[in-house]
Amino acid sequence: MPVNTFVLLIALTHNKICIFLFIETASCILMNLTYRHILFFIPAWLGLCSAGAQNLVANASFEDVNICTEYKAPCTPSAWESVAPEALKLDYMYHHYKEGAGNNLLRLIHVSQNPLRNYAQTRLLCPLEKGRRYRVTLLGWQDGDVPPELDLCFDTTWLFRESAVILADVVPTLRLGPGNLVKTAGKKKVFTLQQEFVAAGHYGYVAFGTMRNATAAPQVIYNYIDSIAIEPVNGDGRLCAAAARTKDSLYNQHNRHSIPRRAFVEQESQRRRLEARYLRCITLEVKDHRIFTAAGRAEHPATAVRLDSIIKAYNPGTGMKVRITGHAFREGTFNYNKVVAETNARKIMETLIYMKGFSFEDFTVDSKGNNQPRYDTTTAEGREQNNFVELEFCMPLPEEETVSAPPPSRPDTLVVPDVLFRFNSSELNTALLKELDALVQQIPKDGVQLQLVGHTDDRGEAEYNAELSKRRALAVADYLKLKGKGGSIRHVSGEGENRPVASNNTSAGRQRNRRVEIIIYKGAE
Repeated sequence: MPVNTFVLLIALTHNKICIFLFIETASCILMNLTYRHILFFIPAWLGLCSAGAQNLVANASFEDVNICTEYKAPCTPSAWESVAPEALKLDYMYHHYKEGAGNNLLRLIHVSQNPLRNYAQTRLLCPLEKGRRYRVTLLGWQDGDVPPELDLCFDTTWLFRESAVILADVVPTLRLGPGNLVKTAGKKKVFTLQQEFVAAGHYGYVAFGTMRNATAAPQVIYNYIDSIAIEPVNGDGRLCAAAARTKDSLYNQHNRHSIPRRAFVEQESQRRRLEARYLRCITLEVKDHRIFTAAGRAEHPATAVRLDSIIKAYNPGTGMKVRITGHAFREGTFNYNKVVAETNARKIMETLIYMKGFSFEDFTVDSKGNNQPRYDTTTAEGREQNNFVELEFCMPLPEEETVSAPPPSRPDTLVVPDVLFRFNSSELNTALLKELDALVQQIPKDGVQLQLVGHTDDRGEAEYNAELSKRRALAVADYLKLKGKGGSIRHVSGEGENRPVASNNTSAGRQRNRRVEIIIYKGAE
Protein backbone atom coordinates (compact mmCIF):
# COMPACT_ATOMS: atom_id res chain seq x y z
CA MET A 1 0.00 0.00 0.00
CA PRO A 2 1.46 3.43 -0.88
CA VAL A 3 2.40 5.60 2.10
CA ASN A 4 0.08 8.43 1.03
CA THR A 5 -2.90 6.07 0.82
CA PHE A 6 -2.11 4.61 4.25
CA VAL A 7 -1.87 8.05 5.81
CA LEU A 8 -5.19 9.12 4.26
CA LEU A 9 -7.00 6.04 5.62
CA ILE A 10 -5.77 6.76 9.11
CA ALA A 11 -6.64 10.45 8.85
CA LEU A 12 -10.19 9.86 7.66
CA THR A 13 -11.07 8.24 10.98
CA HIS A 14 -10.72 11.58 12.80
CA ASN A 15 -12.06 15.07 12.72
CA LYS A 16 -11.33 17.68 10.07
CA ILE A 17 -8.57 19.42 11.99
CA CYS A 18 -6.74 16.16 12.56
CA ILE A 19 -7.16 15.17 8.90
CA PHE A 20 -5.40 18.33 7.79
CA LEU A 21 -2.73 18.21 10.48
CA PHE A 22 -2.02 14.53 9.98
CA ILE A 23 -1.74 14.70 6.20
CA GLU A 24 0.32 17.88 6.15
CA THR A 25 2.82 16.62 8.71
CA ALA A 26 2.86 13.11 7.29
CA SER A 27 3.69 14.42 3.83
CA CYS A 28 6.82 15.98 5.31
CA ILE A 29 8.13 13.15 7.49
CA LEU A 30 6.83 9.84 6.15
CA MET A 31 8.39 9.72 2.71
CA ASN A 32 11.46 7.78 3.90
CA LEU A 33 9.94 5.91 6.89
CA THR A 34 9.21 2.21 7.03
CA TYR A 35 5.82 0.81 8.06
CA ARG A 36 7.35 -0.05 11.44
CA HIS A 37 7.97 3.68 11.95
CA ILE A 38 4.45 4.48 10.78
CA LEU A 39 2.89 2.03 13.21
CA PHE A 40 5.00 3.52 15.99
CA PHE A 41 3.63 7.04 15.34
CA ILE A 42 -0.04 6.06 14.92
CA PRO A 43 -0.88 5.78 18.69
CA ALA A 44 0.61 9.20 19.35
CA TRP A 45 -1.41 10.72 16.51
CA LEU A 46 -4.60 9.03 17.64
CA GLY A 47 -4.10 10.45 21.12
CA LEU A 48 -3.49 13.92 19.71
CA CYS A 49 -6.53 13.79 17.46
CA SER A 50 -8.82 12.56 20.25
CA ALA A 51 -7.60 15.13 22.76
CA GLY A 52 -10.26 17.71 23.51
CA ALA A 53 -13.04 15.30 22.55
CA GLN A 54 -13.61 14.14 26.14
CA ASN A 55 -16.61 16.34 26.89
CA LEU A 56 -18.37 15.05 30.00
CA VAL A 57 -21.64 16.80 29.04
CA ALA A 58 -24.27 14.94 27.03
CA ASN A 59 -26.06 16.94 24.32
CA ALA A 60 -23.69 19.79 25.01
CA SER A 61 -25.04 22.07 22.25
CA PHE A 62 -28.71 21.18 22.93
CA GLU A 63 -29.31 19.86 19.38
CA ASP A 64 -31.08 16.66 20.43
CA VAL A 65 -34.68 17.37 21.43
CA ASN A 66 -36.75 15.72 24.14
CA ILE A 67 -40.47 15.23 23.45
CA CYS A 68 -41.97 15.40 26.93
CA THR A 69 -44.47 12.84 28.23
CA GLU A 70 -46.85 15.45 29.64
CA TYR A 71 -47.46 17.60 26.54
CA LYS A 72 -45.94 15.53 23.74
CA ALA A 73 -43.99 18.65 22.77
CA PRO A 74 -40.31 19.71 22.37
CA CYS A 75 -40.00 21.34 25.77
CA THR A 76 -36.33 20.70 26.64
CA PRO A 77 -33.13 19.37 25.10
CA SER A 78 -32.45 15.70 25.75
CA ALA A 79 -30.42 14.95 28.91
CA TRP A 80 -31.27 18.33 30.50
CA GLU A 81 -33.67 19.11 33.35
CA SER A 82 -35.11 22.26 34.87
CA VAL A 83 -34.26 22.74 38.55
CA ALA A 84 -37.91 23.68 39.23
CA PRO A 85 -39.83 21.81 36.50
CA GLU A 86 -43.20 22.19 38.18
CA ALA A 87 -42.85 25.97 38.45
CA LEU A 88 -40.76 27.12 35.46
CA LYS A 89 -39.51 25.05 32.55
CA LEU A 90 -36.36 25.64 30.56
CA ASP A 91 -36.68 28.12 27.70
CA TYR A 92 -35.56 25.99 24.74
CA MET A 93 -35.19 28.11 21.63
CA TYR A 94 -33.99 28.09 18.01
CA HIS A 95 -31.37 30.51 16.66
CA HIS A 96 -29.75 31.00 13.26
CA TYR A 97 -26.35 32.48 14.19
CA LYS A 98 -23.63 30.60 12.32
CA GLU A 99 -21.08 31.35 15.02
CA GLY A 100 -22.87 29.02 17.44
CA ALA A 101 -22.19 25.33 17.91
CA GLY A 102 -25.64 24.48 16.53
CA ASN A 103 -29.05 26.03 16.06
CA ASN A 104 -30.61 25.60 19.50
CA LEU A 105 -30.01 27.30 22.82
CA LEU A 106 -31.18 27.64 26.40
CA ARG A 107 -32.46 31.01 27.60
CA LEU A 108 -31.97 31.57 31.32
CA ILE A 109 -33.13 34.55 33.39
CA HIS A 110 -30.16 36.60 34.60
CA VAL A 111 -31.99 39.41 36.42
CA SER A 112 -35.61 40.57 36.57
CA GLN A 113 -38.00 42.64 38.64
CA ASN A 114 -38.53 39.68 41.01
CA PRO A 115 -36.62 36.64 42.33
CA LEU A 116 -37.93 34.43 39.48
CA ARG A 117 -35.12 32.31 37.95
CA ASN A 118 -34.73 29.19 35.84
CA TYR A 119 -31.74 26.86 35.95
CA ALA A 120 -30.52 23.98 33.79
CA GLN A 121 -28.97 20.81 35.16
CA THR A 122 -27.70 17.47 33.92
CA ARG A 123 -25.82 14.40 35.02
CA LEU A 124 -22.25 14.20 33.75
CA LEU A 125 -21.37 11.24 31.54
CA CYS A 126 -18.50 10.51 33.92
CA PRO A 127 -18.10 11.91 37.46
CA LEU A 128 -15.34 14.39 38.16
CA GLU A 129 -12.25 12.91 39.77
CA LYS A 130 -11.29 14.65 43.00
CA GLY A 131 -8.03 16.56 42.63
CA ARG A 132 -8.05 16.45 38.82
CA ARG A 133 -7.94 19.61 36.73
CA TYR A 134 -10.82 20.40 34.35
CA ARG A 135 -11.74 23.09 31.85
CA VAL A 136 -15.21 24.60 31.35
CA THR A 137 -15.91 26.20 27.96
CA LEU A 138 -19.15 28.05 27.32
CA LEU A 139 -20.56 29.71 24.20
CA GLY A 140 -23.31 32.28 24.58
CA TRP A 141 -24.32 35.88 24.99
CA GLN A 142 -26.50 38.15 27.10
CA ASP A 143 -29.11 40.75 26.19
CA GLY A 144 -27.26 43.74 24.78
CA ASP A 145 -24.63 41.52 23.13
CA VAL A 146 -22.45 41.30 26.23
CA PRO A 147 -20.80 38.17 27.67
CA PRO A 148 -23.13 36.06 29.82
CA GLU A 149 -22.55 35.87 33.56
CA LEU A 150 -23.14 32.34 34.75
CA ASP A 151 -22.76 30.37 37.98
CA LEU A 152 -22.02 26.64 37.93
CA CYS A 153 -22.62 24.26 40.82
CA PHE A 154 -21.21 20.72 40.83
CA ASP A 155 -22.88 18.25 43.18
CA THR A 156 -23.32 14.56 43.93
CA THR A 157 -27.03 14.49 43.06
CA TRP A 158 -29.78 16.36 41.22
CA LEU A 159 -30.68 19.84 42.46
CA PHE A 160 -34.48 20.04 42.41
CA ARG A 161 -36.69 22.74 43.93
CA GLU A 162 -40.41 23.33 44.08
CA SER A 163 -40.14 27.11 43.56
CA ALA A 164 -38.42 28.85 40.63
CA VAL A 165 -36.56 31.45 42.69
CA ILE A 166 -32.94 32.50 43.15
CA LEU A 167 -30.83 29.63 44.55
CA ALA A 168 -29.37 31.88 47.19
CA ASP A 169 -28.70 28.87 49.44
CA VAL A 170 -26.45 27.24 46.83
CA VAL A 171 -22.76 28.11 46.85
CA PRO A 172 -21.53 28.16 43.21
CA THR A 173 -18.45 26.13 42.37
CA LEU A 174 -17.53 28.48 39.51
CA ARG A 175 -18.58 31.93 38.34
CA LEU A 176 -18.02 32.73 34.68
CA GLY A 177 -18.19 36.26 33.33
CA PRO A 178 -16.38 38.85 31.21
CA GLY A 179 -13.13 38.05 33.03
CA ASN A 180 -13.18 34.58 31.44
CA LEU A 181 -13.60 35.83 27.86
CA VAL A 182 -11.26 34.13 25.38
CA LYS A 183 -12.99 34.76 22.04
CA THR A 184 -15.69 36.84 20.32
CA ALA A 185 -17.09 35.79 16.94
CA GLY A 186 -19.50 37.23 14.39
CA LYS A 187 -21.79 40.21 14.17
CA LYS A 188 -23.98 38.71 16.88
CA LYS A 189 -20.94 38.56 19.20
CA VAL A 190 -21.07 34.96 20.29
CA PHE A 191 -18.73 34.88 23.27
CA THR A 192 -16.52 31.99 24.32
CA LEU A 193 -15.86 31.89 28.07
CA GLN A 194 -13.37 29.48 29.62
CA GLN A 195 -12.12 28.63 33.08
CA GLU A 196 -10.02 25.86 34.59
CA PHE A 197 -10.61 24.40 38.05
CA VAL A 198 -9.57 21.52 40.27
CA ALA A 199 -12.41 19.19 41.28
CA ALA A 200 -12.99 19.33 45.04
CA GLY A 201 -14.96 16.08 45.04
CA HIS A 202 -16.24 13.20 42.95
CA TYR A 203 -19.15 15.22 41.61
CA GLY A 204 -21.44 13.69 38.99
CA TYR A 205 -23.96 16.48 38.36
CA VAL A 206 -23.84 20.11 37.26
CA ALA A 207 -26.42 22.92 37.40
CA PHE A 208 -25.98 26.42 36.00
CA GLY A 209 -27.72 29.78 35.90
CA THR A 210 -27.58 32.99 37.94
CA MET A 211 -27.30 31.97 41.60
CA ARG A 212 -26.06 35.31 42.91
CA ASN A 213 -28.45 37.86 44.40
CA ALA A 214 -28.34 40.26 41.46
CA THR A 215 -29.89 43.72 41.75
CA ALA A 216 -33.45 43.87 40.48
CA ALA A 217 -33.78 45.27 36.96
CA PRO A 218 -36.69 47.22 35.41
CA GLN A 219 -36.88 44.56 32.70
CA VAL A 220 -35.83 40.94 32.31
CA ILE A 221 -32.25 40.34 31.14
CA TYR A 222 -31.49 36.89 29.74
CA ASN A 223 -28.40 34.73 29.31
CA TYR A 224 -28.42 32.76 26.04
CA ILE A 225 -26.37 29.57 26.27
CA ASP A 226 -25.44 27.93 22.97
CA SER A 227 -23.18 25.13 24.26
CA ILE A 228 -21.16 24.00 27.26
CA ALA A 229 -18.16 21.69 27.52
CA ILE A 230 -16.55 20.23 30.65
CA GLU A 231 -13.33 18.41 29.82
CA PRO A 232 -10.32 17.16 31.76
CA VAL A 233 -7.14 19.10 31.10
CA ASN A 234 -4.60 16.80 29.46
CA GLY A 235 -7.27 14.16 28.93
CA ASP A 236 -6.64 11.14 26.72
CA GLY A 237 -9.91 11.55 24.80
CA ARG A 238 -11.57 8.48 26.28
CA LEU A 239 -14.72 8.55 28.40
CA CYS A 240 -15.38 6.17 31.26
CA ALA A 241 -16.96 2.76 30.64
CA ALA A 242 -20.34 3.88 32.03
CA ALA A 243 -20.67 6.95 29.74
CA ALA A 244 -22.85 5.26 27.12
CA ARG A 245 -25.22 3.81 29.74
CA THR A 246 -25.47 7.19 31.47
CA LYS A 247 -26.33 8.93 28.19
CA ASP A 248 -29.00 6.32 27.39
CA SER A 249 -30.52 6.79 30.85
CA LEU A 250 -30.62 10.58 30.43
CA TYR A 251 -32.15 10.38 26.95
CA ASN A 252 -34.81 7.92 28.13
CA GLN A 253 -36.14 10.36 30.74
CA HIS A 254 -39.15 12.13 29.21
CA ASN A 255 -41.03 13.59 32.21
CA ARG A 256 -40.08 17.25 32.10
CA HIS A 257 -42.83 18.99 34.11
CA SER A 258 -42.60 17.09 37.40
CA ILE A 259 -39.86 16.43 39.92
CA PRO A 260 -38.57 12.88 39.33
CA ARG A 261 -38.90 10.48 42.23
CA ARG A 262 -35.37 9.34 41.72
CA ALA A 263 -34.11 12.71 42.90
CA PHE A 264 -36.74 14.04 45.25
CA VAL A 265 -38.11 12.18 48.25
CA GLU A 266 -41.64 10.83 48.07
CA GLN A 267 -42.57 12.96 51.07
CA GLU A 268 -42.48 16.04 48.84
CA SER A 269 -45.29 14.61 46.74
CA GLN A 270 -47.19 13.77 49.90
CA ARG A 271 -46.79 17.33 51.12
CA ARG A 272 -48.11 18.74 47.84
CA ARG A 273 -51.13 16.46 48.04
CA LEU A 274 -51.60 17.45 51.68
CA GLU A 275 -51.57 21.14 50.86
CA ALA A 276 -54.02 20.59 48.03
CA ARG A 277 -56.49 18.69 50.21
CA TYR A 278 -56.37 20.77 53.40
CA LEU A 279 -57.96 24.18 53.67
CA ARG A 280 -56.66 25.46 56.97
CA CYS A 281 -53.08 24.83 58.01
CA ILE A 282 -51.24 26.37 60.95
CA THR A 283 -47.46 26.37 60.76
CA LEU A 284 -45.14 26.63 63.74
CA GLU A 285 -41.37 26.76 63.87
CA VAL A 286 -39.73 25.37 67.02
CA LYS A 287 -36.14 24.79 68.00
CA ASP A 288 -36.57 21.15 69.01
CA HIS A 289 -38.55 18.89 71.39
CA ARG A 290 -37.53 21.06 74.37
CA ILE A 291 -40.48 23.34 73.51
CA PHE A 292 -42.44 20.95 75.74
CA THR A 293 -40.15 21.64 78.74
CA ALA A 294 -40.29 24.58 81.15
CA ALA A 295 -36.95 25.92 79.90
CA GLY A 296 -38.04 25.69 76.26
CA ARG A 297 -41.39 27.37 76.95
CA ALA A 298 -39.65 30.23 78.78
CA GLU A 299 -37.29 30.75 75.84
CA HIS A 300 -40.12 30.85 73.26
CA PRO A 301 -43.32 31.77 75.14
CA ALA A 302 -45.40 32.93 72.12
CA THR A 303 -44.73 29.70 70.21
CA ALA A 304 -45.54 27.64 73.31
CA VAL A 305 -48.92 29.36 73.73
CA ARG A 306 -49.86 28.73 70.08
CA LEU A 307 -48.81 25.11 70.37
CA ASP A 308 -50.94 24.70 73.52
CA SER A 309 -54.04 26.03 71.75
CA ILE A 310 -53.56 23.62 68.83
CA ILE A 311 -53.09 20.64 71.14
CA LYS A 312 -56.26 21.53 73.06
CA ALA A 313 -58.25 21.67 69.81
CA TYR A 314 -57.00 18.26 68.68
CA ASN A 315 -59.71 15.66 68.08
CA PRO A 316 -58.86 12.40 66.24
CA GLY A 317 -62.32 12.41 64.65
CA THR A 318 -61.72 15.67 62.77
CA GLY A 319 -59.02 14.15 60.57
CA MET A 320 -56.30 16.59 61.57
CA LYS A 321 -52.95 15.76 59.96
CA VAL A 322 -49.55 16.84 61.18
CA ARG A 323 -46.45 17.17 59.06
CA ILE A 324 -43.13 17.56 60.87
CA THR A 325 -40.05 18.63 58.92
CA GLY A 326 -36.59 18.72 60.46
CA HIS A 327 -33.82 21.11 59.38
CA ALA A 328 -30.19 21.08 60.53
CA PHE A 329 -27.13 23.14 59.68
CA ARG A 330 -24.18 21.71 61.56
CA GLU A 331 -20.60 20.97 60.61
CA GLY A 332 -20.59 17.76 58.63
CA THR A 333 -21.97 16.11 55.53
CA PHE A 334 -25.47 16.37 54.11
CA ASN A 335 -26.26 12.83 55.27
CA TYR A 336 -25.17 13.67 58.82
CA ASN A 337 -27.40 16.77 58.91
CA LYS A 338 -30.27 14.79 57.44
CA VAL A 339 -30.05 12.22 60.26
CA VAL A 340 -29.84 14.94 62.93
CA ALA A 341 -32.85 16.78 61.47
CA GLU A 342 -34.95 13.61 61.26
CA THR A 343 -34.06 12.63 64.85
CA ASN A 344 -35.24 16.01 66.14
CA ALA A 345 -38.46 15.75 64.12
CA ARG A 346 -39.24 12.26 65.43
CA LYS A 347 -38.66 13.32 69.04
CA ILE A 348 -41.42 15.93 68.65
CA MET A 349 -43.71 13.36 67.02
CA GLU A 350 -43.13 10.91 69.87
CA THR A 351 -43.90 13.61 72.45
CA LEU A 352 -47.19 14.47 70.75
CA ILE A 353 -48.14 10.77 70.55
CA TYR A 354 -47.10 9.52 73.99
CA MET A 355 -47.71 12.66 76.06
CA LYS A 356 -50.41 14.61 74.18
CA GLY A 357 -52.66 11.81 72.85
CA PHE A 358 -52.09 12.17 69.11
CA SER A 359 -52.42 9.14 66.85
CA PHE A 360 -49.42 7.73 64.98
CA GLU A 361 -51.43 7.74 61.73
CA ASP A 362 -51.80 11.53 61.96
CA PHE A 363 -48.12 12.19 61.20
CA THR A 364 -45.82 12.57 58.24
CA VAL A 365 -42.15 13.09 59.11
CA ASP A 366 -39.57 14.51 56.72
CA SER A 367 -35.98 15.71 56.92
CA LYS A 368 -34.35 18.38 54.79
CA GLY A 369 -30.93 18.21 56.43
CA ASN A 370 -28.94 21.27 55.42
CA ASN A 371 -30.42 21.31 51.92
CA GLN A 372 -32.88 24.17 52.39
CA PRO A 373 -31.54 26.71 54.89
CA ARG A 374 -33.96 29.50 55.71
CA TYR A 375 -31.59 31.95 57.36
CA ASP A 376 -28.24 33.55 56.57
CA THR A 377 -25.57 30.83 56.32
CA THR A 378 -22.63 33.26 56.34
CA THR A 379 -22.93 34.14 60.05
CA ALA A 380 -22.76 31.96 63.15
CA GLU A 381 -26.13 33.28 64.33
CA GLY A 382 -27.78 32.49 61.00
CA ARG A 383 -26.31 28.98 60.89
CA GLU A 384 -27.64 28.29 64.36
CA GLN A 385 -31.09 29.56 63.38
CA ASN A 386 -31.13 26.98 60.58
CA ASN A 387 -31.38 24.23 63.21
CA PHE A 388 -35.16 24.03 63.67
CA VAL A 389 -38.24 21.87 63.23
CA GLU A 390 -41.32 22.99 61.29
CA LEU A 391 -44.79 21.73 62.34
CA GLU A 392 -47.84 21.94 60.07
CA PHE A 393 -51.26 21.18 61.59
CA CYS A 394 -53.93 20.89 58.87
CA MET A 395 -57.69 20.33 58.85
CA PRO A 396 -59.18 18.55 55.81
CA LEU A 397 -61.69 19.85 53.29
CA PRO A 398 -64.71 17.73 52.39
CA GLU A 399 -63.88 15.26 49.64
CA GLU A 400 -64.80 16.59 46.21
CA GLU A 401 -65.31 14.73 43.00
CA THR A 402 -62.24 15.19 40.85
CA VAL A 403 -62.31 15.51 37.10
CA SER A 404 -59.21 14.24 35.36
CA ALA A 405 -57.56 16.58 32.91
CA PRO A 406 -58.00 15.71 29.25
CA PRO A 407 -54.95 14.15 27.59
CA PRO A 408 -52.76 16.50 25.54
CA SER A 409 -53.88 16.91 21.97
CA ARG A 410 -51.88 15.24 19.22
CA PRO A 411 -49.60 17.63 17.33
CA ASP A 412 -50.53 18.76 13.82
CA THR A 413 -48.01 18.45 11.01
CA LEU A 414 -47.73 20.69 7.95
CA VAL A 415 -45.60 19.34 5.11
CA VAL A 416 -43.49 21.65 2.95
CA PRO A 417 -42.91 19.65 -0.28
CA ASP A 418 -39.62 19.67 -2.13
CA VAL A 419 -41.14 21.55 -5.08
CA LEU A 420 -41.03 24.68 -2.92
CA PHE A 421 -37.21 24.48 -3.02
CA ARG A 422 -34.88 24.84 -5.96
CA PHE A 423 -33.50 21.56 -7.29
CA ASN A 424 -30.97 19.93 -4.92
CA SER A 425 -30.79 23.19 -2.94
CA SER A 426 -31.97 24.70 0.32
CA GLU A 427 -32.99 27.92 -1.44
CA LEU A 428 -36.74 28.49 -1.52
CA ASN A 429 -38.37 28.75 -4.92
CA THR A 430 -39.53 32.38 -4.97
CA ALA A 431 -42.07 31.61 -7.71
CA LEU A 432 -43.95 29.33 -5.30
CA LEU A 433 -43.87 31.39 -2.11
CA LYS A 434 -47.66 31.81 -2.27
CA GLU A 435 -48.01 28.08 -1.63
CA LEU A 436 -45.68 28.37 1.37
CA ASP A 437 -47.66 31.38 2.65
CA ALA A 438 -50.81 29.26 2.52
CA LEU A 439 -49.15 26.74 4.85
CA VAL A 440 -47.92 29.48 7.20
CA GLN A 441 -51.47 30.83 7.53
CA GLN A 442 -52.54 27.47 8.98
CA ILE A 443 -50.25 27.95 12.02
CA PRO A 444 -52.21 29.35 15.00
CA LYS A 445 -51.12 32.79 16.16
CA ASP A 446 -50.66 31.99 19.86
CA GLY A 447 -50.15 29.13 22.28
CA VAL A 448 -48.10 26.83 20.06
CA GLN A 449 -44.56 25.51 19.76
CA LEU A 450 -43.03 24.57 16.42
CA GLN A 451 -40.54 21.87 15.55
CA LEU A 452 -39.07 21.85 12.03
CA VAL A 453 -37.60 18.63 10.65
CA GLY A 454 -36.08 18.25 7.18
CA HIS A 455 -36.06 14.96 5.23
CA THR A 456 -34.65 13.66 1.91
CA ASP A 457 -34.82 10.52 -0.21
CA ASP A 458 -31.98 7.97 -0.21
CA ARG A 459 -30.29 9.10 -3.43
CA GLY A 460 -26.75 10.33 -2.88
CA GLU A 461 -24.44 10.20 0.15
CA ALA A 462 -26.13 9.92 3.56
CA GLU A 463 -23.95 12.69 5.04
CA TYR A 464 -24.86 15.10 2.23
CA ASN A 465 -28.55 14.26 2.57
CA ALA A 466 -28.44 14.94 6.32
CA GLU A 467 -26.81 18.32 5.70
CA LEU A 468 -29.26 19.25 2.91
CA SER A 469 -32.29 18.28 5.04
CA LYS A 470 -31.14 20.51 7.89
CA ARG A 471 -30.35 23.44 5.58
CA ARG A 472 -33.84 23.19 4.13
CA ALA A 473 -35.38 23.13 7.61
CA LEU A 474 -33.33 26.21 8.53
CA ALA A 475 -34.51 27.97 5.36
CA VAL A 476 -38.13 27.35 6.35
CA ALA A 477 -37.35 28.57 9.89
CA ASP A 478 -35.90 31.80 8.52
CA TYR A 479 -39.01 32.31 6.38
CA LEU A 480 -41.27 31.73 9.39
CA LYS A 481 -39.32 34.39 11.26
CA LEU A 482 -40.01 36.85 8.45
CA LYS A 483 -43.70 36.02 8.85
CA GLY A 484 -43.67 36.69 12.61
CA LYS A 485 -43.58 33.04 13.73
CA GLY A 486 -39.98 32.94 14.93
CA GLY A 487 -40.88 33.16 18.60
CA SER A 488 -42.75 29.86 18.40
CA ILE A 489 -39.86 27.83 16.94
CA ARG A 490 -38.28 25.53 19.51
CA HIS A 491 -36.20 23.06 17.52
CA VAL A 492 -34.81 22.71 13.99
CA SER A 493 -33.13 19.55 12.72
CA GLY A 494 -32.46 17.41 9.67
CA GLU A 495 -33.08 13.66 9.52
CA GLY A 496 -31.67 13.12 6.04
CA GLU A 497 -32.89 9.85 4.54
CA ASN A 498 -33.56 8.17 7.92
CA ARG A 499 -37.36 8.59 8.09
CA PRO A 500 -39.04 7.94 4.75
CA VAL A 501 -42.84 8.05 4.50
CA ALA A 502 -42.92 6.23 1.17
CA SER A 503 -40.84 3.81 -0.85
CA ASN A 504 -37.64 5.18 -2.38
CA ASN A 505 -37.97 2.70 -5.24
CA THR A 506 -40.35 4.97 -7.18
CA SER A 507 -40.08 8.56 -8.35
CA ALA A 508 -43.36 9.49 -6.63
CA GLY A 509 -42.22 7.91 -3.37
CA ARG A 510 -38.88 9.72 -3.41
CA GLN A 511 -40.65 13.02 -4.00
CA ARG A 512 -42.85 12.44 -0.95
CA ASN A 513 -39.78 11.71 1.13
CA ARG A 514 -38.15 15.03 0.15
CA ARG A 515 -39.97 17.35 2.55
CA VAL A 516 -39.78 19.66 5.59
CA GLU A 517 -42.27 18.96 8.37
CA ILE A 518 -43.63 21.80 10.52
CA ILE A 519 -44.87 20.04 13.66
CA ILE A 520 -47.33 22.16 15.67
CA TYR A 521 -47.67 21.47 19.40
CA LYS A 522 -50.69 23.18 20.92
CA GLY A 523 -51.12 24.25 24.55
CA ALA A 524 -47.58 23.23 25.52
CA GLU A 525 -46.43 26.65 26.76
